[in-house]
Amino acid sequence: MLKNHIKISLRNLWKNKTLSLLNLVGLSIGVSSVLTLFFSVYAYYTADEHIPDQETIFYLKTQLKDGNSYREVPYPLIEKVVSISPEVLAGTHLHGWGNIWLENGNEEFQHRTDYADPEFFEVFGLPLKYGNQEMALKEKYSIILTDKVSQQIYGDENPVGKTLIGADTLSLTVTGVFEPISPYSSFRLGVLLPNTLLKNNPTFIAQTDWSNSFSPAYLKLRPETDITALKDRIEQLVQENYTDPALIAGMDVMPYSEMRTDIIPVVDTIISGSIAASLFVLLIILVNLLNLNTSTMFKRTKDIAVRKVLGSSKKNVVIQFCIENGILVFVSILISGILFLAVNLPRLNDTFGPEFGRISFDISKDYPVVVGIIAIGFLATLIVGIFPTLRFIKVPVTTGIKGKIEQMKSNFLLRNSFIILQFTIAILFISIAVILNQQIGFMKNADLGFERNNILVGNIDLDYKDLDAAKAKFNALLNALEANPYVKGVATSQAIPSDYYFNYTNFYDAANDKDVRIRRSYADDGYFKTLQVPVIKGRDFNRDMDAGEEQAVIINEAALKAFGWSSIEGKRLKFKTDNDLGYPIVGVVKDFHYQDLQNAVEPLVHIYRDKKALERHRFLTVKVVEGQEKQIENMIALAFNDISSRREYDQSRLTDKVSAQYQLIEGILKSVNITAILTIFISCLGMFGLISFLAKRKVKEIGIRKVLGASVAKIVVLLSKDYIILVSIATLIAFPIAWYMMNAWLGTFAYSISIEWWMFVVAGCIALLITAFTLGIQAVKSAVANPIKSLRTE
Repeated sequence: MLKNHIKISLRNLWKNKTLSLLNLVGLSIGVSSVLTLFFSVYAYYTADEHIPDQETIFYLKTQLKDGNSYREVPYPLIEKVVSISPEVLAGTHLHGWGNIWLENGNEEFQHRTDYADPEFFEVFGLPLKYGNQEMALKEKYSIILTDKVSQQIYGDENPVGKTLIGADTLSLTVTGVFEPISPYSSFRLGVLLPNTLLKNNPTFIAQTDWSNSFSPAYLKLRPETDITALKDRIEQLVQENYTDPALIAGMDVMPYSEMRTDIIPVVDTIISGSIAASLFVLLIILVNLLNLNTSTMFKRTKDIAVRKVLGSSKKNVVIQFCIENGILVFVSILISGILFLAVNLPRLNDTFGPEFGRISFDISKDYPVVVGIIAIGFLATLIVGIFPTLRFIKVPVTTGIKGKIEQMKSNFLLRNSFIILQFTIAILFISIAVILNQQIGFMKNADLGFERNNILVGNIDLDYKDLDAAKAKFNALLNALEANPYVKGVATSQAIPSDYYFNYTNFYDAANDKDVRIRRSYADDGYFKTLQVPVIKGRDFNRDMDAGEEQAVIINEAALKAFGWSSIEGKRLKFKTDNDLGYPIVGVVKDFHYQDLQNAVEPLVHIYRDKKALERHRFLTVKVVEGQEKQIENMIALAFNDISSRREYDQSRLTDKVSAQYQLIEGILKSVNITAILTIFISCLGMFGLISFLAKRKVKEIGIRKVLGASVAKIVVLLSKDYIILVSIATLIAFPIAWYMMNAWLGTFAYSISIEWWMFVVAGCIALLITAFTLGIQAVKSAVANPIKSLRTE
């Protein structure tokens, strides 16, 4: 019986090969997209599953009275919290302190380096591939590698007990190797060292007081801990021990599960959008199949009636149609799997890999995704196979055997509602894509308050092997650049627009009794000139005037306003608890966007540092005469090739660095664009199939109208007008939803566009034009057909 059902199903699919092909193409593309979205969401939610007892792990978050917040706390706080809180089982710091160079024989490596307390494994319990958790961080000179780093250095060998040389002088013993960690995990580790290694470091010791916050703190709590009571106890410690507790609004005890969205807030939007998009695409696929299946039923009522006359049960008829749809669905799943692995997954990694890490598909670990897609396939098969069949199986045999289904009262409301739903979703995505594209264009082309064209930026933080020799050659390069007629400006600095450290310091003005949190950086006397940032009060840095012991500073307008000053005459930046004179303020620059336009311009201070202090700057910035960029790039690269360093010199254009800030949002735009194209494409495939069947059902009516003198245009309008009306209704429904969603999203940007009426007109026109073109192909084909052929049968 099953063999017979399959043979008949294949015969019917071949008989209606145009419709079958439309269904297969729409299903394959749609399911591959759903599979991609489903897999990215699955990878995100399972990324930290290797961490046991996550529900009992928390981290501390500092809330300031000015509305800002950060995840760092003073170093001594965690020890105090653990000592006075019986509900805290363990606590650990986890922070960076410079990425250490490692040597194995003649090979050198540098990876992200984190430092943790020996209690790290009591909090996180990350599984080790090699080594013992209890002993891994006990010794001062121990080091734990990630599986990726271990593979790079030792291959498949167990490296526990082997020695690596760190920072030229430290003899480090490998005590463990982590199990492979998902790139989507909140842990972005390279190598892990014990904090005890830093205890003799004078710079580190100077930072481990109650006035500096540089290290995140993690706690392992007992189940059912009263978080509110613990929070109150920590806030009491803040009041008793912090140097200036008046700045602190509170301390939040945050669940570890919220860490990733705290670090990258837009990840919530991406994941929610992926879930919504996958559900929408799935809904459109299902609606498409239902619509097309319902339409084909009008043609197959005679087939159903004959089966009933020959004694076939309702169950057998339903099984037949389920098998037909099942063949289409599962062939499309196979094709979609190939598309996913060959096309979609590489594109997903290209789009989001730089921010979240690259992921790969492993059937042994990711089988729930496959099981989920197959389950969705079974469900879709049952829905599209059973519901239309049950409706038409009720047609009386006398009506069905004649094939005169038109005599039966048809309920088109449901089908039309499905069409409106399809196109509402499609137009919603088109509208979002149009608005998002405008916002990204605005951010990339806005006046940022500095010059970004024809500016070269080179990374000069290269870890030089012979610093004195490097400085001599670098100074010679600076002199050559300043003497070059094609160079209009040269600067060295700790930061450049788009790449400022998150270094903040609180400065106090006793006259106004104001504490202002200011982001700080270092620059030479050519920085603002090269970037053409206007100095609106006072003066720019000057090498001759600012080379003394007092470090001159320049603040921005936002800092001036934050202090409530109208003039900088006699003003200095001072710490509240210090009695020294502070930093003399020599100038104020006009606000410029040193970070992306998602963020407001914060108070900012630049501290003077000599241009030739190679080891203390990160960037060399050179403004070049237009058209001469390549020549100057080659000149600089040649000079650095002659300087011995552990890292290679690399350079880029400032315009590229500014644009790179929006790489993640552009990735979202690409995803939205693809989803919009996909939804409108699948919807139009369904529309094409529906009008094809409508034209076949009205073939005689079309023939008669043509004989009576109807033009091709009138027949095209006859076939298309109902669908155009449905798409127009969908447009009116989609626009308010799109406006509400995008207005809320744009509200999260410090600087954004205003949503204007023409954006919706563009989205509506795109949808209507694509729909009209799709309908027109089949409508014109039917309208130009020879009426003699359509009228000669009956």
